[in-house]
This record gives sequence, C-alpha cells and structure tokens, in this order.
Amino acid sequence: MIADNPQQHLVERIRAIDHPEAIRRYFGLLKELIDIVNLPNGDPRLAFVVRKDKTAIAANVNFFQALRLHKPRYGEVEYWLTVKRDCQEKLSRLDIAEFIPLTEKSDYVSAVFGQANVHLLTHPVLRKCWEDCLLELAENSKRGPHTALHNPAVYKAAEDEAYLSDLLRLADDPTLAERGLTAEVQEDAGAYTAPVPLQPDQPRNLILYGPPGTGKTYTTRHELSNETADFVTFHPAFSYEEFVEGIRPETMGNQVLYRVRKGLFYRACQNALQKAGYPTMADCLNDSAGNRQRKLAQAPPHFLIIDEINRANIASVLGELITLLENTKRLGQPDEVWLTLPYSQERFGIPGNLYVVGTMNTADRSIALLDLALRRRFSFREVMPNASLLTAPDGIDLAALLRIVNERIEYLYDRDHQIGHAYLMGIETVAALCAVFRDSIIPLLQEYFYGDWRKIQWVLGDHKAWGKAPEQRLIWVKKQYTPAMTRDLFGEDPEVADEVVTYEINPHLVSGAFDEVPKEAFIYIYQRP
Repeated sequence: MIADNPQQHLVERIRAIDHPEAIRRYFGLLKELIDIVNLPNGDPRLAFVVRKDKTAIAANVNFFQALRLHKPRYGEVEYWLTVKRDCQEKLSRLDIAEFIPLTEKSDYVSAVFGQANVHLLTHPVLRKCWEDCLLELAENSKRGPHTALHNPAVYKAAEDEAYLSDLLRLADDPTLAERGLTAEVQEDAGAYTAPVPLQPDQPRNLILYGPPGTGKTYTTRHELSNETADFVTFHPAFSYEEFVEGIRPETMGNQVLYRVRKGLFYRACQNALQKAGYPTMADCLNDSAGNRQRKLAQAPPHFLIIDEINRANIASVLGELITLLENTKRLGQPDEVWLTLPYSQERFGIPGNLYVVGTMNTADRSIALLDLALRRRFSFREVMPNASLLTAPDGIDLAALLRIVNERIEYLYDRDHQIGHAYLMGIETVAALCAVFRDSIIPLLQEYFYGDWRKIQWVLGDHKAWGKAPEQRLIWVKKQYTPAMTRDLFGEDPEVADEVVTYEINPHLVSGAFDEVPKEAFIYIYQRP
C-alpha cells in the first residue's frame, strides 16, 4: 500500500534516479500514455508505481507493465516500452539493447534501451508498436492492483509540469521543504481526503454573478485546492464534446483514428465518485441503491469551478445533462436518474457530492438573459464591489472614490456595470493609482459608454460644474469648436446641429509622467473642490 506521503515517495525515486533530463522525458511519455489509454487518475485499470525495492518508476495498464524508467545499480538510465511480441522482428534493426518478456507465456515484451539511444523514443516504428500495444492493454479484461500500488503523485506530475518542476527542485535540494519553499510537495497523504467544509446553505449548483473585479473568480480559486476542485473557463466556442465527451481524430503512424475522449465534466464526476470509494462510473451504477446513497452522502465534496459560465452556449454545452443537474436527480438521491451517453454508449449520472460553481460577469451579460432552464436549476448569489476592503494611500480615500464612481455609473448606465474593488486593491502610491486608471479603469469606462467622453467626465468629476482645476482633470477638453473654427477646418459649415467638443486623456497620464498628475485629481472625484 502507498501508506506514506506519495509525493515524498516519488521525490525519493527521482533523487535516486538522479537524471532530471530522463525524468522529464519519461513524464512526457506518461502524459502521452494517459491521453492514449484515456483513463482518469484513480481508475483501477491504471497504476503508476514507485517501488521502494527498485530505482524505477513504472506505469501499469490492466496489470501489465506498459512503461518504465529504471536506473540500474551500474550503468545508464533505461527506458522500457512494452510492445506486442510480434513487433520484435520489426524492431530488430533498431539499437534496442534487449527484449524482455513480461512473463514466459506473455504476448508482450519490453523493448529496453539506454540514455545513449534516447533518440529511439521518437522512432516512428517503435512509437507505433508501443501505442498499438497501449490500446490493446487498455481493452484487456484484467484489472490492475490500483488500490495497493497506485501513486497519485505520479499521475499529477505527468499532467502538471509546474508540479513536476517542484518535485525536481525538492529532489535536488531537500532543504527546500524545511524552508517552506515547496508547500505543494509537503502535504501529507491525509490532506487529500480531508473534507472541504461547506456552508450550511451551500447549493449544489451555484452561480456567483456581479460586475468585473468583485472577486468572484479569486474567491473560488483560492478557497479550493486542485485536490478538491476542477477548474475550467468557458468561451464562445466551448462545446459538449469538450465538456462531456466527444469523438476526436488522432494520427497514429500513417493512420487517422477516431476515439471517444472524455471531457472535463466527466472527469470531475469521476473524481467525485472516487471520493465516495467508487473507482469508475460503472462501479457506482452497478452498486445497490442503498449503498450508493450511503456512500455518496458520506463522501467529501468535490467542486467543479466554471469561470465565465455565461460566455458559452450553456444549452449546447450541457446538452441532456441539464436535467441530471437537479438535486433530486443526482446519484445517491431518492429520485436519482442516469442516462446513456451518445458517443461512448456508457451509462452516466452526476454524483450527489459534486458541487458546480459558476462565475458570471454581468458587464458581459445580465442574468435575465440566461436560459430559463439553467436559471431554474442554479442558485444565484450577487457579488458586488466591497469598498471597505480598500485603503487610503497618500490621503486618497479609495473607498469613497469607488463608492461615488459606482453610484454615478449606476445612474448613467446600470448596476451591472459598476467597477469592482479588485481594480483598486494593493495600491500604495499615487503613481500606482495613475497606472490603474490609465490601463484599466478609463478603458473600461470607454467600453461602457461607447466613447461618450462627456459621461466619462461626469463619472470622474472632470466636467466644469464640479469645479476641478484643468490640471486636476483626468479627461481634458481637447477642443470646443466655434463656427469660425469649423469653417477654417472644412471651408464651410457642416450640417451638424449639436455643439462639437473633442476630448483627450490627460497627456501626463498617457505618457507615464505620473509625478505631474496631482493627487487632487483623484481626491476631487469624490470630494468637491
């Protein structure tokens, strides 16, 4: 059993192998293996093994060794790629050191070669033999000893390059953990099963909505770790095939193959089920209703965070799953429902311990425009600007500034297009405030008001009636045309009934000469001169 810290166990093997280049190359192969066999972390058919008695890291598919990195006591690092026995003749012309049968009667052998022949990893003949073998192993009826041997840290390192870099750093310098520089690696095994505390009124389907910069995404991402949540950001081209499952073309040698690939939502459901003790969806659905209800009720929660949930076509992305999202129809509930997925023809349901949390920017789209089916199945919580979180650098009351700016925006536009407090957090100097207004706030106001500079002046208190001195304004009147000026410009009077005024942003602000922008330019936004 992997009873001790799985990360520490892996770090010890990396340190013993002592070849960072080979380690990175091997984990690149592991990532390819994961994509080819299309099995999630925790599936009983897949086991990534770090053995204490051998300086090796191996990947087993359905009880068969598929890939291995080995450091012999004497000699160079070795790569072991499992292929079908009938490929041995095809590979005989390559510089492969030896072929080692998995067992005496096995149909599979490991092609073994050292670091000096690492170029073989990209050889098309060897790659095709290995990839064909992986597909065959994945369909084998045997199941590997997942619960006894699988080290989840190996899977994570294959999927997350930044995490792998942390492991390599810790293997190179063990004192990093003592100095707290690699906190990710220091977590003990218990941290991966500890339940996440839920609010008493936490709904299973929740959308946090509000203006930009109010901390919707920050809150969800920083309160949950990668072990308790999956994250995805929607975009207009996001589809059902990416979210749930779909058929994707892949090239293998000179052939184009079409395989069913699971999407992020499917994997999130799988992760939630594993916390209830079910390795796969099939294991859960094959269990009795009573056991399923008990296990899912006691299971720790798993979260799926969907950022910018309103930017995709929700009805298209969720498809038939919109019904399964309802609380009463989740797996483990009295009225549970499951269905058959269209591509894989697998039975599928949504576990009761999966919590779906979406974030929505109301400046992009009002909740009133959301699909009614979605609105019925999600709870909604408004997240508005919180001025109390702001400070007062150099005597500028940022809280008062934000309140008056947002009150003016709400009057001139609506409450969905206010400015969030995140834009003004962490500001300690007038120069930093100038940069935020130049690079973020003024461009946002331009977008809100479609270039109506007079309204932008009203929002910032830069119109004449407010009383700011000209050098204290952020938006200047560039030119106010008289009839004589118009005739000089065009040679005649254009038929323009309205008075024409052009505007410009304070040139000192634009050029970055922030020392030339007085702090009163910001104080007099909320305080009349």
